[in-house]
Amino acid sequence: MRVEHVMPSRCTEEFRLRKIKNDQLKADAKASGEKISTKRQPEGPKPGFMVEGATLETVTPIPYDVVNDLKGGY
Repeated sequence: MRVEHVMPSRCTEEFRLRKIKNDQLKADAKASGEKISTKRQPEGPKPGFMVEGATLETVTPIPYDVVNDLKGGY
């Protein structure tokens, strides 16, 4: 592979952008005299909802003997 075809990795791009943003937030907080947390927070659970208009269907298993007969038996 030639050097002209090598692309730089973008795996740390989000980290570098977040670091720059956090440094700016820290500088602003220090200037105003307040404390902030720059830790990432988990997204949390999705809100619940009710399923409307769904019908219930009861499923019963096929007896084992019938399944065995369909295969030809052993």
